[in-house]
Amino acid sequence: MPYSGSEQITVNAEALFSATSGIQSYYTTLSQSALSNGTTLYQKGDYAAAAKEFRRAISLDPSQENAVKAYHLMATAFIADNKKDDAIKAYKSSLTVDPSNDATYVSLGNIYFNQGKYTDAVKQYEAAAKISPTSSANAYTLGQGYLAAGRYKDAEDQFQKVIRMSSGEYSGYYGLGQTYSKEGRYKEAIAQFENVLDLKYNFSNARVDLGSAYADLGEIDKANQQVTILQRESSSMASTLSSYITKVTKPKILAAYSTGGFAPSLGPGTLVSSLDSSLASANASRVFHMEIFFTKQMDKNSVLNPLNWSITKAESGFSGGAYNWSIPSSTDTPLSPIPVSVQYDEETQMATVSFVLTQNADANGTIDPSHLIFKLSAKDVYGNNMDASADEYNGISLIV
Repeated sequence: MPYSGSEQITVNAEALFSATSGIQSYYTTLSQSALSNGTTLYQKGDYAAAAKEFRRAISLDPSQENAVKAYHLMATAFIADNKKDDAIKAYKSSLTVDPSNDATYVSLGNIYFNQGKYTDAVKQYEAAAKISPTSSANAYTLGQGYLAAGRYKDAEDQFQKVIRMSSGEYSGYYGLGQTYSKEGRYKEAIAQFENVLDLKYNFSNARVDLGSAYADLGEIDKANQQVTILQRESSSMASTLSSYITKVTKPKILAAYSTGGFAPSLGPGTLVSSLDSSLASANASRVFHMEIFFTKQMDKNSVLNPLNWSITKAESGFSGGAYNWSIPSSTDTPLSPIPVSVQYDEETQMATVSFVLTQNADANGTIDPSHLIFKLSAKDVYGNNMDASADEYNGISLIV
């Protein structure tokens, strides 16, 4: 029995739909095969060929789910092939297919972040956080973006948000500690890093940051305690923290000695002529040297500048007593407060400070070597000023 007109149309439509579905299924199969081939090529390290296969998969099946997956895989291949601009284009193409995919915004932001383009990264992270405002991971990522961009208050707000969302997770406390460290709020940072380690004891990065915060506070012993713990967990992390401690620790005068007759331990009333026979004659002069060692490498130009040094006589109230025990002496030898020259050996971290002693006209000049203070106002190679507790040397320190 022949079909009516309307029935014929229905039959034709069903046949067309069936044929179309069959064709679409065929292309979907080819697309899945291209994705599989691309993955295999990626694993073999042929990233360019892998990217082509992922692109072919999209052309065969441009459906949203398939295209987003393929674009992400393509971007991953471009990143591995160090083609960051192509990876950015891939993620942006993915967003034209599915602009509500927060993971795509995060991945795109990560590329900008690794390129140091923190403002661009933040824009992507903000988009992701807007799409999924209840995601603690997105809030943490946005906080890290703000932190890198120097927006510390915004970063703090995000990490506080993470803590409210997931108080039992360490990430919010860690980000907050990093933020406080950047702001110089080291005691608050330490409290947050300790929170992190309470939740994840073997988190080496947090322990490095904890030790660094102690070092920034000048609490070197506590910083070194973290090095000791890290040595049991990660030698590379222990080395990282040790290097940082060395970098931020203020330089100190470690030791000093003199050769050629000038003995810093000699006390008040020492005859100048007893230091060297050449000074037995009236008005005779001779250059002496003090060898001064430092705890770390110093800025050479800073040490070599004679104006950064001073040679003075201890005054009343000095812990080791005053020069000549505060007793005036008519035979005391005048001394220039500025050395005549300075040399610095970077290998031994030693400065040679040269100064002149001159005999008086009566050839009976005296000096008090034990109460002479050699002081330096200089910087180390990292720009740290001298530690005020150890920026000078005096002979009396050997006795008192």
